[in-house]
Amino acid sequence: MPKVLHNLYLIHQNSGICLIHRSYGNIEFNQDLVSGFLTALKDFSVEFSKGSGELKIIDMQVFYLLLVFKDGILCTAAADKNDDAKITHKVLSDIIKRFVEKFGDKIANWSGDVRMFRDFEPVIDNILLNGKIAEIPLKIPILKIFEKDYLKKSKQISKKGLVVSEEDLRTVQDQKPEWTSKRLPTQVITQGFLDKNAYKIAHLADGFHTISEIAEEAGIPQAEIEVVIDDLDDLGLLKFINIK
Repeated sequence: MPKVLHNLYLIHQNSGICLIHRSYGNIEFNQDLVSGFLTALKDFSVEFSKGSGELKIIDMQVFYLLLVFKDGILCTAAADKNDDAKITHKVLSDIIKRFVEKFGDKIANWSGDVRMFRDFEPVIDNILLNGKIAEIPLKIPILKIFEKDYLKKSKQISKKGLVVSEEDLRTVQDQKPEWTSKRLPTQVITQGFLDKNAYKIAHLADGFHTISEIAEEAGIPQAEIEVVIDDLDDLGLLKFINIK
């Protein structure tokens, strides 16, 4: 499933009314409930940021809520956890800036009719690239001894007009690709580059497991897996594949 900013809201400070809502993904909210909820969060946010435009992030388990409050406008997005928060902060701030430039003088005497803001919706869509502005490719580690077979399989898939996606990872993660029977030379152990445990873990880098999935399968904290992956990378034994 593509990583996107699922929803974006511009909330009016004084009234709590949702001025603009744009939806790009599959996470849906009731706008009125969201506006009230986010307005309450805005008050909390302002207490700390004083309306300075700082980014506040709320972990909603499945996704993040990212909030930027500035110039009397709260801009928030429901974002996948694979989206780049720094990029999101920048674009949310930019949206507020451009919105205020266009409507700042009208907001002071605003009657409450949100229809006047509709022509700003395409501007938001363009800034956010229809929700994909903060998308980060999923990086999958793969041992170089597996790479040739992986690329061969990928080419076979691409000839059918398809690409390997994150969804493919979800459907095959419990299956072992045929090329994983290959093994690194044991000299990496005898020469002290890897210990036996790291050697075993290394072969889970098969092009179909994320680092977090390797950690889960190995039953080892992700931080320790990342050390092994870094060691393999430093030794030139590993590459990363970007999955969209």
